[in-house]
Amino acid sequence: MKLPTNFMSIGIARALATSAMAALISFTLACNSTDEHTGDQPNVTVTETATGTVNTPTPPEPSSTATSAYLSEMDPLTSTQGVDTSSAEVNGRGYARSVTLTASAGGPVNEVEYNLGRHWKRFEATIGLRDDSPTGSKLTFQVSVDEKNLFSRSVSLGEDFRTDLDIDGALRLKLTVTYTGQDSNYIYGTWGDAQLAAMES
Repeated sequence: MKLPTNFMSIGIARALATSAMAALISFTLACNSTDEHTGDQPNVTVTETATGTVNTPTPPEPSSTATSAYLSEMDPLTSTQGVDTSSAEVNGRGYARSVTLTASAGGPVNEVEYNLGRHWKRFEATIGLRDDSPTGSKLTFQVSVDEKNLFSRSVSLGEDFRTDLDIDGALRLKLTVTYTGQDSNYIYGTWGDAQLAAMES
């Protein structure tokens, strides 16, 4: 039986469409396979987060047994008229770590007390009047520990004296300057580089 011409055309068109669809599917599968093997993937940024313990460096702890300490770096327990811990010049020489007490006719005695905690063996300092004190000035310097006087000396402007005192096991250290003149100007008594030395272990 002979089919009509238009019916044959429709069959051919359908066959061609089916072949084209099959070719498109084959091409798409081939492209996906190529992407998987070549790693041709979209640009993706991946951030990894560590789940373990993070060790953060910490600064070393200071030694529990210091061998020395400057009084200028310590807080006093009490002071009569305040303490100046800035650098000072005594008899032409500079001392960067000083303790200076002021005295005058209006406040002739000035003292400061420190807690030693029975950790220290010796007290060292250079004593003298700070060079900007009035001409002719004079002060008496005293050092005592636990209410016991260890040192006392009258010092005039332009003089300096080195002290090295045994304070082995003392609890309190007291420094005192006393003014005995009549001048109303302030006079500055300095303990240059006043330092504590530790007890032997």
